[in-house]
Amino acid sequence: MVQKELQFQAKHTFSVSQTPTGQENTIWIVFHGYGQLPKFFIRKFNLFFEESTLIVAPEGLNHFYLEGFSGRVGANWMTKHEREIDITNSNAYLNAMMEELLSNYVNTPQINVLGFSQGAATMSRWICQSSIQPSKVVFWAGAPAYDLDIAFMVEKFNSSQVLLALGDNDPFLESKIYSQVENRLSDAGFASFKELRYSGGHEIDQGLLKEIFLM
Repeated sequence: MVQKELQFQAKHTFSVSQTPTGQENTIWIVFHGYGQLPKFFIRKFNLFFEESTLIVAPEGLNHFYLEGFSGRVGANWMTKHEREIDITNSNAYLNAMMEELLSNYVNTPQINVLGFSQGAATMSRWICQSSIQPSKVVFWAGAPAYDLDIAFMVEKFNSSQVLLALGDNDPFLESKIYSQVENRLSDAGFASFKELRYSGGHEIDQGLLKEIFLM
């Protein structure tokens, strides 16, 4: 048996808070977690839908039924199966999405990124291979990709405000993965790093989200 790779043109979607006007001064790229869809995830940012801010929620390329063989559908960014292909395809999709979005602007707006849960790893991989220099990088209940070179990531985020948002009742905090996440971020040596806590679980907390948006 021989397995071969094939390249072909593909089509995918993403969600935005409004049609870009070219007048927004800030763009937030927000990455959903495992099993979510951007058209629902973006609603968590409704409070910040305004003319000066564009919220963009990309969608994981892989879809599946959340229960059984029908019903609600979710998306994920990658699995261990053909992970390198998934990473390549996700980066290509995200690069194309940004190219299309930024074509609306004469002057590039401030760009911020937020990755929730599984979306945090995809966010970090993508930013580190792109030419984008984000002002804020938010890891929400998630971590940078484990295979990213820390020194390179620190250099990439040298001018960024790096934030880690964690819920006091998030079961993720009980795992070994969490301690690795926290240490990986707090010990990395970012020029600007802050850990932020909220009372809640594995979810986006509106109070802390507002605080981050206003920072």
